[in-house]
Amino acid sequence: MNEQLFSKIQKDTLYKIAGKSYALYLGYPDFQKFLQKASYFLADLDNDTIEEYHFSDTMSKLFPADMPSCYEKFIGIILTPWTPQTQDKDIREFFDKDNLLMLFSAGESFISEDYTSTIDGKMQRKQVNCQLYKDENGRSLALFLSCDVTNIYDDSVKLLRRVEYDGLTGLYNRTAGDLKIIDYFRQYPQDSAAVVIIDLDFFKRFNDQFGHDVGDNVLRSAARNLEKYFGRDSIIVRNGGDEFLVLLKNRSASECDDEIHRFSLAAHTIDINGTTYRYTFSIGYALYPEQGREYHDLTMKADLAMYTIKMKHRNSCIKYHPHMLMQKRTQLSFNMADIVSGIPGAILVYKADEREEILFANDQLFELFECSSMEELLQFSGDSFKNIVHPDDLDRVEASIMRQVSDNSEGLDYVSYRIITKTGKIKYIDDIGHLVKTPKYGDIFYVFLYDKEQKNDILRKAGEIPAD
Repeated sequence: MNEQLFSKIQKDTLYKIAGKSYALYLGYPDFQKFLQKASYFLADLDNDTIEEYHFSDTMSKLFPADMPSCYEKFIGIILTPWTPQTQDKDIREFFDKDNLLMLFSAGESFISEDYTSTIDGKMQRKQVNCQLYKDENGRSLALFLSCDVTNIYDDSVKLLRRVEYDGLTGLYNRTAGDLKIIDYFRQYPQDSAAVVIIDLDFFKRFNDQFGHDVGDNVLRSAARNLEKYFGRDSIIVRNGGDEFLVLLKNRSASECDDEIHRFSLAAHTIDINGTTYRYTFSIGYALYPEQGREYHDLTMKADLAMYTIKMKHRNSCIKYHPHMLMQKRTQLSFNMADIVSGIPGAILVYKADEREEILFANDQLFELFECSSMEELLQFSGDSFKNIVHPDDLDRVEASIMRQVSDNSEGLDYVSYRIITKTGKIKYIDDIGHLVKTPKYGDIFYVFLYDKEQKNDILRKAGEIPAD
């Protein structure tokens, strides 16, 4: 059969099939049901008039019964509920009469656009389609059809978010983030920028001590703070776990330095059920283009800078420097929780103030006190160093520590004392401490604690002291 003849004879039927298919796609049983719920109107663009119109039940409630016949005034009312969205084109340009005539003269006959309206206080997604054609009198006509596509739009957004976004924090996931950053460097090779690697300090403690719900809330809070400080023209990514990546776009080197340092020095907290949790970050960054032009190279440099902070004192930021030791990643990538858990001794970090609040402890410490978890240890000790020491030894121990750290510039001390475990057992402890001043916590003590009996047993096995 001749294709042109087939096309001409069956054109109306094909249009009906297409219309019915579109109606079914939107969830309507047939095209007539769809038209009842849709809004449509015919405009004479040459004469700036509305020939006829039909509004859906929802739209009829918004507009007056005596709509103007002037096209521009009619469109002005139609656009009343329009709610501009940053990702959308200006829908006014779509309806602009001169723009439509220009498109028609250039050969365009069908155009389509999505936009958002607020109706009865709810955001609704609309799709408007326009068919341009000449009638038998040569007039330029525009037939507009508008329908609600909110459900389909919402489903598409949800699908996109599942593909591109991290479900917990709402930030870009690593795959989507990498692609967007690589695309940015490809499009704007002349811009100045920074790649920033950000890692939560001691995050394992939140999960172990307070539970995973608190840990998840800390991650969400960290994401919101990243958006708060770096949201201006940035790409913010959850790399995985407690690590984030930020691309600061279109910033000078000094602007990057200022923003990153300001974020690092800020107090980051979250309140959960009346309890305030404080968290800090280790941050490394590398500048584009002066420290590299390849994304992979910049992330490695920022990563190295971050781990340099991680291996020192944490809770700070540093820019990559060529003189940093390019150690193998295997030397740097140990999880700090694994390191402190593997050290043959108990580690304690506490504030050097009146309360002496415990800031960190490793697994060996709560095992030393015969506790089954960090939470149990903190409950048993009241979260204070004062309750770790046997009450009969406390005054002597604290006086000795303060005397020693005052007498030497290194801030080192050694004391020996008793502890009482949770089961009531008394143990004798060697304590080696180091007083350190930090920018956020003030003076804190880093302490190694050794069970004397266990230590002597090791020394006897090594032949360093005589066997009993």
